[in-house]
Amino acid sequence: MRKILLAALSGFLLHGNYSQAQEYSYNVKFTVSKKNFVDSIPIEFHNGRIILKAFSGDREYRFLLDTGSSQGVIYENSMFNYVRKRGTITSHDANGTSHKIMTVEYPRFRIGSLVIEGYCGSLLPRQSNSDSHDAIIGFDIINKGLLAKIDIASGMLILTDNRRFFDREVGYVMKYRLLRWVPNVKLSPFPNCTDEARFDTGSRRLYEMSNRSCTTFSKAIYEFGSQIEGITHGSRTIASFGKEDHAQMAFLHLDRVMMGGFSFTDYHTITTQGNSRIGSELLNYGSVIINPFRKEITFCPYKDEGYYEVCNKQMDIAFVPMNGKASVGIIWEGSRHFRNGFRQGDVILSINGAPIDTFDLFLSYPFVEGYTYTFMVRGADGLIRTVESER
Repeated sequence: MRKILLAALSGFLLHGNYSQAQEYSYNVKFTVSKKNFVDSIPIEFHNGRIILKAFSGDREYRFLLDTGSSQGVIYENSMFNYVRKRGTITSHDANGTSHKIMTVEYPRFRIGSLVIEGYCGSLLPRQSNSDSHDAIIGFDIINKGLLAKIDIASGMLILTDNRRFFDREVGYVMKYRLLRWVPNVKLSPFPNCTDEARFDTGSRRLYEMSNRSCTTFSKAIYEFGSQIEGITHGSRTIASFGKEDHAQMAFLHLDRVMMGGFSFTDYHTITTQGNSRIGSELLNYGSVIINPFRKEITFCPYKDEGYYEVCNKQMDIAFVPMNGKASVGIIWEGSRHFRNGFRQGDVILSINGAPIDTFDLFLSYPFVEGYTYTFMVRGADGLIRTVESER
């Protein structure tokens, strides 16, 4: 069940979509303590999250590196507190709803040997207590004029202001353009189809296609229909201001996804109501170099045969919060979970007799792969029933 739970949180931070600021405008005026430097910063890669240690005062914190966010995030009531408020901005979530957000200044902090001062981020509520990071660093660290190499095989984030430092690295190059200050690249999910996707390490899956793109491809190319293995209606992404609206989604089985000339074959994915995106799963297959001066993202595969056969399983069920409880946000009718009795809108009341009163309790439940669990659920019709389903 763990893979299912993590899928429910995919891309849950959609704060990178900024419109015109009212009192605070996007900038990279924060300072970095060194010039003409190369710094190797240890990172952890856990459950699709890039975590680096940060130090402020006499305390150690855990920061999430999220290239899909234009700037950082500090959580309300966090142990890592802000210095001062800097003004409000207007942000739009995946549903197109606008929200006023307070922007705050981080205290002086250090990552690796670099001391950063004047860094700003959004002040947002924490969506889940199961999150293991204290704050977020966004793509503004790159827009500042720093090249970055993310290499989870060596457990390192390399930052440098030397424009030519990575020139000898060989890989597959994708040009990007900044949309709302975050990188977007073009890829091909099917012959004669071009999609534009956000490079978003805050999202876990290798590739998610937007509903808009899926609809466009389906209408333009008859053969694309062979890539759709199921349709459902629901929501699965947890945004900063709640979950996505209920909408149609497609379960896809893509023959190949081509990124910069490198192909990922036999890949299962699902559409999303937000933008298409490339997530941190890409880092399982190779390192990534980001060059803000050339506006290039270079994928350097750990094993280069020009393609990688993924052969992953379809994400056939996802859970989202509903009035504080865990509920089935989407389910594929071809899945074993559907055959076992789960239905759209089911609210989880208990697991093996243990009450599940909150979404966080559901996320932290100690599921063991291969075990069958007894779920007590309340259906959309209000009736309570039991469902037995394996992890």
